[in-house]
Amino acid sequence: MKTLLVTGAKGTVGSYVTGLAEASGFRVIATDITRSGVRSPVRGEVRVADLRDPSALDALVKGCDAIIHTAAQLDAGADSAELSRTNTDAVASLYEAATRAGVQRFVQVSNATLYASKPGGGPLDEDSEIAPRGPFGMSKRAAETYLLGQHGDGPAVTVLRAAPIYGRRGRHFAASLLAVGPLVRLASPVVPRFGGGPRGTMVHAEDVARAALHLLPRAEAAGEVYNVSDGDEMTLGARLGITFDAYGLTTVSLGDAPEALYRLLGKLFQQPGAHQGADVAALAAWKAVVMRHGIKPALRPRLDVEHMTLLYEDLVVDASKLAATGFSPRHASFETGWRDVLRWYQAEEWVPRYG
Repeated sequence: MKTLLVTGAKGTVGSYVTGLAEASGFRVIATDITRSGVRSPVRGEVRVADLRDPSALDALVKGCDAIIHTAAQLDAGADSAELSRTNTDAVASLYEAATRAGVQRFVQVSNATLYASKPGGGPLDEDSEIAPRGPFGMSKRAAETYLLGQHGDGPAVTVLRAAPIYGRRGRHFAASLLAVGPLVRLASPVVPRFGGGPRGTMVHAEDVARAALHLLPRAEAAGEVYNVSDGDEMTLGARLGITFDAYGLTTVSLGDAPEALYRLLGKLFQQPGAHQGADVAALAAWKAVVMRHGIKPALRPRLDVEHMTLLYEDLVVDASKLAATGFSPRHASFETGWRDVLRWYQAEEWVPRYG
Protein backbone atom coordinates (compact mmCIF):
# COMPACT_ATOMS: atom_id res chain seq x y z
CA MET A 1 0.00 0.00 0.00
CA LYS A 2 1.75 3.10 -1.24
CA THR A 3 -0.95 5.76 -1.50
CA LEU A 4 -3.14 6.58 1.49
CA LEU A 5 -6.27 8.75 1.46
CA VAL A 6 -6.83 10.57 4.77
CA THR A 7 -10.28 12.10 5.21
CA GLY A 8 -10.86 14.90 7.70
CA ALA A 9 -7.23 15.89 7.16
CA LYS A 10 -7.45 19.18 9.03
CA GLY A 11 -9.16 17.62 12.04
CA THR A 12 -7.82 16.56 15.42
CA VAL A 13 -7.02 12.97 14.39
CA GLY A 14 -6.72 13.48 10.63
CA SER A 15 -3.95 16.07 10.94
CA TYR A 16 -1.88 13.58 12.93
CA VAL A 17 -2.56 10.76 10.46
CA THR A 18 -1.41 12.92 7.56
CA GLY A 19 1.93 13.79 9.15
CA LEU A 20 2.66 10.35 10.59
CA ALA A 21 1.70 8.54 7.39
CA GLU A 22 3.98 10.67 5.28
CA ALA A 23 6.82 10.17 7.77
CA SER A 24 6.22 6.41 7.40
CA GLY A 25 6.73 6.59 3.64
CA PHE A 26 3.19 6.82 2.31
CA ARG A 27 2.17 9.06 -0.52
CA VAL A 28 -0.68 10.88 1.20
CA ILE A 29 -3.84 12.24 -0.37
CA ALA A 30 -5.23 14.64 2.24
CA THR A 31 -8.86 15.62 1.88
CA ASP A 32 -11.30 17.88 3.66
CA ILE A 33 -14.29 19.98 2.72
CA THR A 34 -12.04 23.04 2.20
CA ARG A 35 -8.32 23.45 1.56
CA SER A 36 -7.93 25.96 4.40
CA GLY A 37 -6.09 24.40 7.34
CA VAL A 38 -5.00 21.27 5.45
CA ARG A 39 -1.22 20.76 5.37
CA SER A 40 -0.15 19.85 1.85
CA PRO A 41 1.81 16.56 1.83
CA VAL A 42 5.28 16.76 0.31
CA ARG A 43 4.88 13.59 -1.77
CA GLY A 44 1.13 13.72 -2.18
CA GLU A 45 -1.58 16.29 -2.69
CA VAL A 46 -4.69 17.89 -1.26
CA ARG A 47 -7.98 16.94 -2.88
CA VAL A 48 -10.90 19.06 -1.74
CA ALA A 49 -14.17 17.13 -1.61
CA ASP A 50 -17.50 17.10 0.18
CA LEU A 51 -17.92 13.46 1.20
CA ARG A 52 -21.68 13.94 1.29
CA ASP A 53 -21.63 14.33 -2.51
CA PRO A 54 -21.39 10.82 -4.02
CA SER A 55 -20.50 12.25 -7.44
CA ALA A 56 -17.22 13.64 -6.04
CA LEU A 57 -15.94 10.39 -4.58
CA ASP A 58 -14.65 8.45 -7.60
CA ALA A 59 -12.19 11.22 -8.39
CA LEU A 60 -11.28 11.49 -4.72
CA VAL A 61 -10.28 7.83 -4.27
CA LYS A 62 -8.60 7.41 -7.67
CA GLY A 63 -5.13 5.88 -7.33
CA CYS A 64 -5.47 5.16 -3.61
CA ASP A 65 -4.47 1.85 -2.04
CA ALA A 66 -5.92 2.49 1.42
CA ILE A 67 -8.20 4.89 3.30
CA ILE A 68 -8.17 6.06 6.90
CA HIS A 69 -11.53 7.72 7.44
CA THR A 70 -11.49 10.24 10.29
CA ALA A 71 -13.99 12.78 8.89
CA ALA A 72 -17.28 13.06 10.78
CA GLN A 73 -19.91 15.45 12.01
CA LEU A 74 -18.81 15.58 15.67
CA ASP A 75 -21.42 18.02 16.90
CA ALA A 76 -23.79 15.68 18.72
CA GLY A 77 -26.34 18.50 18.80
CA ALA A 78 -26.52 18.73 15.01
CA ASP A 79 -29.70 17.87 13.15
CA SER A 80 -30.24 14.10 13.09
CA ALA A 81 -30.61 14.10 9.30
CA GLU A 82 -27.25 15.86 8.94
CA LEU A 83 -25.61 13.41 11.35
CA SER A 84 -26.95 10.49 9.33
CA ARG A 85 -25.94 12.03 6.01
CA THR A 86 -22.36 12.71 7.13
CA ASN A 87 -21.63 9.90 9.54
CA THR A 88 -23.49 7.06 7.82
CA ASP A 89 -24.48 7.76 4.21
CA ALA A 90 -21.18 9.39 3.29
CA VAL A 91 -19.25 6.45 4.76
CA ALA A 92 -21.22 3.98 2.63
CA SER A 93 -20.73 6.10 -0.49
CA LEU A 94 -17.01 6.41 0.19
CA TYR A 95 -16.69 2.66 0.67
CA GLU A 96 -18.58 1.98 -2.58
CA ALA A 97 -16.27 4.37 -4.46
CA ALA A 98 -13.27 2.67 -2.85
CA THR A 99 -14.56 -0.70 -4.05
CA ARG A 100 -14.84 0.56 -7.62
CA ALA A 101 -11.30 1.96 -7.40
CA GLY A 102 -9.74 -1.26 -6.11
CA VAL A 103 -8.75 0.13 -2.72
CA GLN A 104 -7.34 -2.63 -0.47
CA ARG A 105 -7.90 -1.38 3.10
CA PHE A 106 -10.41 0.87 4.88
CA VAL A 107 -9.93 1.96 8.51
CA GLN A 108 -12.92 3.64 10.13
CA VAL A 109 -12.39 5.79 13.23
CA SER A 110 -15.42 5.28 15.44
CA ASN A 111 -16.37 6.00 19.02
CA ALA A 112 -16.27 4.06 22.31
CA THR A 113 -19.20 6.08 23.67
CA LEU A 114 -21.30 3.58 21.70
CA TYR A 115 -20.86 1.09 24.54
CA ALA A 116 -23.53 0.69 27.20
CA SER A 117 -22.19 1.23 30.69
CA LYS A 118 -21.75 -1.93 32.74
CA PRO A 119 -23.83 -2.27 35.90
CA GLY A 120 -21.38 -1.60 38.70
CA GLY A 121 -18.78 -0.25 36.28
CA GLY A 122 -15.85 -2.17 34.86
CA PRO A 123 -13.77 -2.14 31.65
CA LEU A 124 -15.50 -2.24 28.29
CA ASP A 125 -13.99 -4.50 25.64
CA GLU A 126 -14.96 -5.00 22.00
CA ASP A 127 -17.59 -7.58 22.93
CA SER A 128 -19.40 -5.29 25.38
CA GLU A 129 -23.01 -4.33 24.77
CA ILE A 130 -23.60 -1.53 22.26
CA ALA A 131 -26.28 1.04 23.14
CA PRO A 132 -26.09 4.35 21.20
CA ARG A 133 -27.35 7.22 23.36
CA GLY A 134 -28.84 9.39 20.62
CA PRO A 135 -28.67 10.45 16.94
CA PHE A 136 -24.88 10.93 16.94
CA GLY A 137 -24.23 7.49 18.37
CA MET A 138 -26.80 5.90 16.07
CA SER A 139 -25.16 7.49 13.02
CA LYS A 140 -21.73 6.17 14.00
CA ARG A 141 -23.09 2.72 14.83
CA ALA A 142 -24.93 2.53 11.51
CA ALA A 143 -21.66 3.23 9.69
CA GLU A 144 -19.95 0.43 11.63
CA THR A 145 -22.77 -1.99 10.86
CA TYR A 146 -22.60 -1.20 7.16
CA LEU A 147 -18.81 -1.55 6.93
CA LEU A 148 -18.54 -4.72 8.99
CA GLY A 149 -21.26 -6.28 6.87
CA GLN A 150 -19.24 -5.96 3.65
CA HIS A 151 -17.67 -9.26 2.60
CA GLY A 152 -17.43 -8.88 -1.17
CA ASP A 153 -14.71 -7.47 -3.40
CA GLY A 154 -14.36 -4.21 -1.46
CA PRO A 155 -11.49 -3.15 0.78
CA ALA A 156 -10.92 -5.05 4.02
CA VAL A 157 -12.38 -3.07 6.92
CA THR A 158 -11.04 -2.34 10.38
CA VAL A 159 -13.05 -0.30 12.92
CA LEU A 160 -11.21 1.63 15.62
CA ARG A 161 -13.38 2.63 18.60
CA ALA A 162 -11.68 5.49 20.39
CA ALA A 163 -12.17 6.53 24.00
CA PRO A 164 -13.01 10.25 24.32
CA ILE A 165 -10.30 12.00 22.29
CA TYR A 166 -8.26 15.01 23.28
CA GLY A 167 -5.69 16.85 21.19
CA ARG A 168 -4.85 20.02 19.39
CA ARG A 169 -7.54 21.52 17.15
CA GLY A 170 -10.31 19.70 19.01
CA ARG A 171 -13.54 21.63 19.46
CA HIS A 172 -15.77 18.89 20.85
CA PHE A 173 -15.96 16.45 23.74
CA ALA A 174 -12.72 16.83 25.72
CA ALA A 175 -12.24 20.45 24.62
CA SER A 176 -15.16 21.37 26.87
CA LEU A 177 -13.00 20.41 29.88
CA LEU A 178 -10.79 23.37 29.01
CA ALA A 179 -13.72 25.76 29.39
CA VAL A 180 -14.75 24.82 32.93
CA GLY A 181 -11.93 26.60 34.78
CA PRO A 182 -12.15 29.90 32.85
CA LEU A 183 -15.96 29.91 33.17
CA VAL A 184 -15.85 29.43 36.96
CA ARG A 185 -12.96 31.92 37.20
CA LEU A 186 -15.29 34.62 35.82
CA ALA A 187 -17.22 34.54 39.09
CA SER A 188 -14.46 33.92 41.60
CA PRO A 189 -10.67 34.30 41.84
CA VAL A 190 -10.63 30.97 43.72
CA VAL A 191 -12.02 27.98 41.85
CA PRO A 192 -13.79 25.29 43.92
CA ARG A 193 -12.41 21.84 43.35
CA PHE A 194 -14.48 18.69 43.73
CA GLY A 195 -13.21 15.15 43.45
CA GLY A 196 -15.04 11.95 42.65
CA GLY A 197 -17.38 11.33 39.77
CA PRO A 198 -17.48 8.60 37.15
CA ARG A 199 -14.29 6.83 36.18
CA GLY A 200 -13.04 6.74 32.64
CA THR A 201 -10.17 6.61 30.21
CA MET A 202 -9.37 8.97 27.34
CA VAL A 203 -6.92 8.92 24.44
CA HIS A 204 -4.63 11.42 22.76
CA ALA A 205 -5.46 12.11 19.09
CA GLU A 206 -1.90 11.21 18.10
CA ASP A 207 -2.37 7.73 19.55
CA VAL A 208 -5.62 7.26 17.62
CA ALA A 209 -3.69 8.16 14.45
CA ARG A 210 -0.82 5.84 15.40
CA ALA A 211 -3.25 2.98 16.10
CA ALA A 212 -4.95 3.42 12.71
CA LEU A 213 -1.59 3.28 10.91
CA HIS A 214 -0.43 0.38 13.08
CA LEU A 215 -3.45 -1.73 12.10
CA LEU A 216 -3.53 -0.72 8.44
CA PRO A 217 -1.09 -3.35 7.06
CA ARG A 218 -2.10 -6.18 9.40
CA ALA A 219 -4.03 -8.99 7.74
CA GLU A 220 -5.39 -10.14 11.11
CA ALA A 221 -7.08 -6.74 11.57
CA ALA A 222 -9.40 -7.25 8.58
CA GLY A 223 -13.02 -7.39 9.68
CA GLU A 224 -12.10 -6.63 13.27
CA VAL A 225 -12.97 -3.96 15.85
CA TYR A 226 -10.29 -2.55 18.17
CA ASN A 227 -10.61 -0.19 21.10
CA VAL A 228 -7.97 2.49 21.59
CA SER A 229 -7.44 4.12 24.98
CA ASP A 230 -4.58 5.52 27.05
CA GLY A 231 -5.48 3.14 29.89
CA ASP A 232 -5.06 5.97 32.41
CA GLU A 233 -8.24 5.44 34.43
CA MET A 234 -9.34 8.30 36.68
CA THR A 235 -12.40 10.15 37.91
CA LEU A 236 -13.97 13.17 36.24
CA GLY A 237 -13.11 15.24 39.32
CA ALA A 238 -9.44 14.28 38.99
CA ARG A 239 -9.41 15.34 35.32
CA LEU A 240 -10.89 18.72 36.18
CA GLY A 241 -8.32 19.14 38.96
CA ILE A 242 -5.49 18.39 36.54
CA THR A 243 -6.94 20.97 34.15
CA PHE A 244 -7.16 23.66 36.86
CA ASP A 245 -3.55 22.95 37.87
CA ALA A 246 -2.35 23.09 34.27
CA TYR A 247 -3.90 26.55 33.95
CA GLY A 248 -2.28 27.62 37.22
CA LEU A 249 -5.64 28.53 38.78
CA THR A 250 -5.96 29.06 42.51
CA THR A 251 -8.29 26.37 43.82
CA VAL A 252 -9.84 25.23 47.09
CA SER A 253 -10.57 21.55 47.63
CA LEU A 254 -14.09 20.73 48.78
CA GLY A 255 -13.59 16.96 48.83
CA ASP A 256 -15.38 14.38 46.74
CA ALA A 257 -18.80 15.36 45.46
CA PRO A 258 -21.45 12.71 46.16
CA GLU A 259 -22.11 10.34 43.29
CA ALA A 260 -25.76 11.35 43.52
CA LEU A 261 -24.84 14.95 42.68
CA TYR A 262 -23.08 13.98 39.44
CA ARG A 263 -26.06 11.81 38.54
CA LEU A 264 -28.51 14.59 39.36
CA LEU A 265 -26.65 17.08 37.15
CA GLY A 266 -26.35 14.60 34.30
CA LYS A 267 -30.03 13.71 34.42
CA LEU A 268 -31.05 17.37 34.79
CA PHE A 269 -29.08 18.52 31.74
CA GLN A 270 -30.67 15.76 29.68
CA GLN A 271 -34.03 17.49 30.09
CA PRO A 272 -34.77 19.71 27.05
CA GLY A 273 -35.61 22.91 28.93
CA ALA A 274 -32.78 22.67 31.44
CA HIS A 275 -30.30 21.66 28.75
CA GLN A 276 -31.18 24.52 26.42
CA GLY A 277 -31.03 27.06 29.24
CA ALA A 278 -27.67 25.81 30.46
CA ASP A 279 -26.30 25.67 26.92
CA VAL A 280 -27.31 29.28 26.21
CA ALA A 281 -25.86 30.40 29.55
CA ALA A 282 -22.56 28.59 28.88
CA LEU A 283 -22.25 30.21 25.45
CA ALA A 284 -22.92 33.69 26.87
CA ALA A 285 -20.40 33.14 29.66
CA TRP A 286 -17.76 31.91 27.21
CA LYS A 287 -18.26 35.05 25.13
CA ALA A 288 -17.45 37.00 28.30
CA VAL A 289 -14.26 34.94 28.73
CA VAL A 290 -13.29 35.68 25.13
CA MET A 291 -13.83 39.43 25.60
CA ARG A 292 -12.07 39.60 28.98
CA HIS A 293 -8.93 37.82 27.79
CA GLY A 294 -8.87 38.93 24.15
CA ILE A 295 -8.75 35.38 22.82
CA LYS A 296 -10.14 33.95 19.60
CA PRO A 297 -13.75 32.67 19.61
CA ALA A 298 -12.57 29.30 18.29
CA LEU A 299 -14.17 27.13 20.95
CA ARG A 300 -17.90 26.72 21.46
CA PRO A 301 -18.28 25.00 24.85
CA ARG A 302 -21.60 23.23 24.93
CA LEU A 303 -23.57 20.63 26.81
CA ASP A 304 -24.28 17.76 24.43
CA VAL A 305 -27.40 15.99 25.67
CA GLU A 306 -26.16 12.72 24.27
CA HIS A 307 -23.01 12.78 26.36
CA MET A 308 -24.48 13.92 29.68
CA THR A 309 -24.31 10.26 30.74
CA LEU A 310 -20.53 10.78 31.10
CA LEU A 311 -21.34 12.85 34.21
CA TYR A 312 -22.53 9.76 36.05
CA GLU A 313 -21.60 6.62 34.09
CA ASP A 314 -18.13 5.07 33.92
CA LEU A 315 -16.45 4.74 30.52
CA VAL A 316 -13.33 2.67 31.09
CA VAL A 317 -12.21 1.47 27.66
CA ASP A 318 -10.23 -1.76 27.57
CA ALA A 319 -7.66 -1.67 24.75
CA SER A 320 -5.94 -4.98 25.54
CA LYS A 321 -6.91 -6.45 22.15
CA LEU A 322 -4.99 -3.64 20.43
CA ALA A 323 -2.08 -4.03 22.86
CA ALA A 324 -1.85 -7.71 21.91
CA THR A 325 -0.88 -6.64 18.37
CA GLY A 326 2.17 -4.84 19.77
CA PHE A 327 0.70 -1.34 20.04
CA SER A 328 1.29 0.90 23.04
CA PRO A 329 0.17 4.52 23.47
CA ARG A 330 2.78 7.24 23.32
CA HIS A 331 0.69 9.40 25.63
CA ALA A 332 -0.06 6.92 28.42
CA SER A 333 -0.27 9.68 31.05
CA PHE A 334 -3.33 11.91 30.69
CA GLU A 335 -1.79 14.58 32.91
CA THR A 336 1.33 14.96 30.77
CA GLY A 337 -0.50 14.80 27.45
CA TRP A 338 -3.24 17.17 28.58
CA ARG A 339 -0.78 19.80 29.79
CA ASP A 340 0.95 19.76 26.41
CA VAL A 341 -2.38 20.10 24.61
CA LEU A 342 -3.40 23.03 26.82
CA ARG A 343 -0.17 24.81 25.90
CA TRP A 344 -1.13 24.43 22.22
CA TYR A 345 -4.56 25.95 22.86
CA GLN A 346 -2.97 28.85 24.73
CA ALA A 347 -0.38 29.43 22.00
CA GLU A 348 -3.22 29.57 19.46
CA GLU A 349 -5.10 31.97 21.78
CA TRP A 350 -8.13 29.69 21.99
CA VAL A 351 -8.09 29.68 25.81
CA PRO A 352 -6.75 32.18 28.41
CA ARG A 353 -3.44 32.27 30.23
CA TYR A 354 -3.33 32.94 33.98
CA GLY A 355 -0.56 34.10 36.27
